[in-house]
Amino acid sequence: MSKRTLYLIIGIGIASILSGMYGAIRTGEAMESLSGIVIGVALIGAVLIEKRNQDKAS
Repeated sequence: MSKRTLYLIIGIGIASILSGMYGAIRTGEAMESLSGIVIGVALIGAVLIEKRNQDKAS
């Protein structure tokens, strides 16, 4: 993956986490907003794992 793509996915992950937190604060329903936070963490985790695998291969 190119650096630009990695940064884009990290940005989407951060936006997802922030929107999940905003939804939890705004509505008071943490369980309904948990999916946005989990998706964001999963995206960022996938990027970090991919970056580590690329570094090992080089």
